Amino acid sequence: MYRIQILFLIVFGANVSAQNNNNLEQLNGIWIAEDYYNAFEKTNSALKSKKAFGFNDPVALRINTSDIKEGILSIGYSVLHDHLLHPEVSEYILKGTYTIREQDNFKINLKAKDSLGYYKTTAIHYFNYEWVSYIAWDSTKEMISIYKPKNANHKETTINYVRFKSSFSQDYQYPNPLYTYTRSKTLVGQYTLKDHTGKVLSEAFTIEENGLISGFSDLENFTIYFSTDIYCGLPASEDVIIIVEDILDHESKGFLYAYVRDQYGNISLHNGG
Repeated sequence: MYRIQILFLIVFGANVSAQNNNNLEQLNGIWIAEDYYNAFEKTNSALKSKKAFGFNDPVALRINTSDIKEGILSIGYSVLHDHLLHPEVSEYILKGTYTIREQDNFKINLKAKDSLGYYKTTAIHYFNYEWVSYIAWDSTKEMISIYKPKNANHKETTINYVRFKSSFSQDYQYPNPLYTYTRSKTLVGQYTLKDHTGKVLSEAFTIEENGLISGFSDLENFTIYFSTDIYCGLPASEDVIIIVEDILDHESKGFLYAYVRDQYGNISLHNGG
């Protein structure tokens, strides 16, 4: 087992050692853990994909090379289990005297690649708690990997990521990678909106990639989120979406609905009332 582990590191290192900063822009985009991606692509459901990936591990990465400062790259990441909604920014945003952070991020020093082509990451909470992890990539296979070696408290783990999106719009430079992926697969689009009686409320109800809603005055400029926070409390029976007027304002309006999508792409939202 020990010899196999060393062989893996050498072979993988050979693939990535040829990389240099000149082609870092090839890494730009949203990257989703391969196991979760394979499950969610089939189910379009956080509930049905629940067992596909560890809920505290980094399930999605955002790499935007404009985040390189003095050789340090900040990589935004998401986890499935989180009771809060976060601003979609690089690292943090200031609101008055408060610092409000994105879901999370880690950093790598692009000047400190080891002999095998790995970059040591800063803390990735829960995943490498009081330990180490490394990131490497192979642009020829469009694959990124995060590797955590074994110690007394951690098992050896490798997470492979596949690219979901390769560029950012000018006004949406730092999306939360998990919000972007799940929202794109389940919500983004233009719809005819009806109430529970079938009455048409809007023929141009639109959900943008960044979650902004338009085409219905009661929810104009609200933001919609597809929740993956299904790991606490009573067992969930349906997927859930959250609609919020302004996540930075605790006094703003917010709604929670069960989400059901049929085979034709029609969506039903209900609150159980």
